[in-house]
Amino acid sequence: MNPLKALAQQGDISHLSYYFAEFIAEQAEQPMDSLLAFSAALVSEANQQGDVCIMLERYAGERFFDGDSAMLAPDCETWREQLSAFDCVGVVGQLAPLILEDNRLYLYRFWFYESQLAELINQRLVDTEEIDTSGLRQQLHRLYPITADETINEQKLAVALSARRRFAVISGGPGTGKTTTVINILAVLLAQQPSMRIRLAAPTGKAAARMMESIRRNIENSNLDGDSKALIPTQAGTIHRLLGYSQNGFRYSRQHRLPVDCIVIDEASMVDLTLMYRLIDALPDKARVILLGDRDQLASVAAGNILGDITGQGQAIAYSPHQTESLSSILEQKVAPSTGAVPAISDSIALLTQSYRFDAQSDIGQLAHSINRGDSRAAIDLLGAPQSEINWHSNEEDRPLKSTFDAILSAYHAVPGAESVEEAFDIFESRRVLCAVHAGKFGVEAINRQITELLRTQYEIDGDENFRGKPILISANDYELELFNGDIGILWHDENQNLRAYFRDVDQGLRSLAVTSLPAHETAWAMTVHKSQGSEFDSVILILPSETQVRALSRELLYTAVTRARKKLRIDARRSILEMACKTRSQRHSGLARKLGWP
Repeated sequence: MNPLKALAQQGDISHLSYYFAEFIAEQAEQPMDSLLAFSAALVSEANQQGDVCIMLERYAGERFFDGDSAMLAPDCETWREQLSAFDCVGVVGQLAPLILEDNRLYLYRFWFYESQLAELINQRLVDTEEIDTSGLRQQLHRLYPITADETINEQKLAVALSARRRFAVISGGPGTGKTTTVINILAVLLAQQPSMRIRLAAPTGKAAARMMESIRRNIENSNLDGDSKALIPTQAGTIHRLLGYSQNGFRYSRQHRLPVDCIVIDEASMVDLTLMYRLIDALPDKARVILLGDRDQLASVAAGNILGDITGQGQAIAYSPHQTESLSSILEQKVAPSTGAVPAISDSIALLTQSYRFDAQSDIGQLAHSINRGDSRAAIDLLGAPQSEINWHSNEEDRPLKSTFDAILSAYHAVPGAESVEEAFDIFESRRVLCAVHAGKFGVEAINRQITELLRTQYEIDGDENFRGKPILISANDYELELFNGDIGILWHDENQNLRAYFRDVDQGLRSLAVTSLPAHETAWAMTVHKSQGSEFDSVILILPSETQVRALSRELLYTAVTRARKKLRIDARRSILEMACKTRSQRHSGLARKLGWP
């Protein structure tokens, strides 16, 4: 049998990857057991798993796929030579289905997006010409008075850097003050240019709503004067909506630029390569870009790890002599110089490390810090110690613990019993069950079925799969209904006792739609950690799988899950699984970091 077809039939590769390999093989008149066909299937499969390209050295001498007992990848030099012999494999500057650049093999589309995005970012790595340095210095002094110990305030440095750069990135974990910082950045910019056109956006509707809520709350609590507060924008939307996306494509592009002077993108770690390229490509050449996010979180669901690549995949951030001198002058404090050469992109990055949500005694904060360092021993010691915020249940069974379902039922039983849909939303949005995987006994599909049956039994709900209080997660975009992948709704009866789906919009208002009109959706008592990005909850119940699904786990996934919890965290997981997750870095393959100058 055709070896790739056998792999597709047994689920080791997708049917999409098989058919792409078949297309490439036919174009080159090669058999389906050829190196070219296997390479095409591999790059397609890698894209679907989040990689932008495949790194030949990663697979050289190894089997191409699990379940493949025949084909081994050759050494890199042989591999490159053999692929280069085919017209369907091009090099930089050529148009071909596959592009080979150094030891990286791309689908042409992803190579184009990556190369163009790198070029667009590199063009923006300059100081702005419009800033009045003297005025900036005075504004910073009012916002951040110099303390007695003369320690440089991280937020102050981030404001100074962002005010001077056409492209800026602010990365920090939960509670490090990213929203406060961006408010002060906007206040500084608007003080110098009150007519500046600023737009706020995020990858999902939920993230946009949180961005608006956080900005509005922090504006009220800020020490800005009334005039400054009034100028700062508080409306946010999704990036897709900002770009005018519809079934016909994007309204805004390089040919029709967005009418903005400054764009602020929150939760930038969730933005994939394609969307980031579309966004930056649609901006005027002199428009400012400010990205906010946490570089230690999970990468986007689709291909790419843009925020991670831009910030050097965890490498230390240092500044060039020019940037060090400029920041020292503006801050009126000495910024430590770099001890070596730094890439140009580093001058546009500010890291926030001090958490104001999790203090030094916070169990959740300490656990997140241990996970981030890959220190599994410290993480396990913390989980095993008596404390109030985290409840760890070491699970050696082949299914989630009964006590975990008791805790879930205790958390969710009040949702169907709420007095109103508004109350149901408030209860549901304060807590969440998170899983690492979709399928299997530890996956969201099985967990959602069991939660549903438990609640049916408690409330004596008959028959129909839909009932009052059931949360749903939209899994496909519907631009006419303005519903997008990741939106959360709750089923509730209207005044005529008709069951409808209610959704909160970005202003926290409610709108309802007929259940029959909804796009593809799923039950949402439990969701994947990926889907939870951009959200935070007072309490989180995290269910991790057994050893049979360990490939889904990583340090980034565990860190993201833990930092979704504000106050309480329950973990159902084996010790060995937690240790392995702490030690496993998620590494997506791309060439963006290198194209931005990172070693």
